[in-house]
Amino acid sequence: MELSVLDTTIVEPVTNDQVKTFMGYPSTDTSQDTIIDRMITSAREWLEGRTALSLISKSYKAYFEPEDADEGWYELPVSPVLALPAITVVMNGIDTTFQQRGLKRIRICPDTVFGTIQVGASVTSSYVEVTFQAGASSERANAILLELVSITFNNRNGDDNNLSFARLPYGLQQRITAMSDNL
Repeated sequence: MELSVLDTTIVEPVTNDQVKTFMGYPSTDTSQDTIIDRMITSAREWLEGRTALSLISKSYKAYFEPEDADEGWYELPVSPVLALPAITVVMNGIDTTFQQRGLKRIRICPDTVFGTIQVGASVTSSYVEVTFQAGASSERANAILLELVSITFNNRNGDDNNLSFARLPYGLQQRITAMSDNL
């Protein structure tokens, strides 16, 4: 399975000023704004990857091979999937209808049977492309983002290009796990 974000413009769920307020950093001091902005983006991307949650609404395209299915069902790799705009399923380059299960974690089953596509003298394998919208704002996720940025900002040891989320406080790790488990 491959996943790509289709949106080119991302508006982060927390702002530079919110981070500064959380850290007790003067909002009038703009000398660290570029670093803080990069840390916000890095923290959001890391948290989304860790939890499989989209913290902001984005359009996605997932590409599945036949072996990615569980008895014909494909689980979309990001949650929560939004009802509108609708999910679009393309199988072997042709739009198809599908069945859907789940509320926030969505599984789909295309109504078309897998086959192969003959292209000239060669045969290519089948695939399913799913385009969908996922993401929702979450106060719990935003609080975790503020804490992640604060921790990385205060523990950067002069290296602004090497951000690490490896050594997080136990309580924060538990909140992150609970956030993804409670979906």
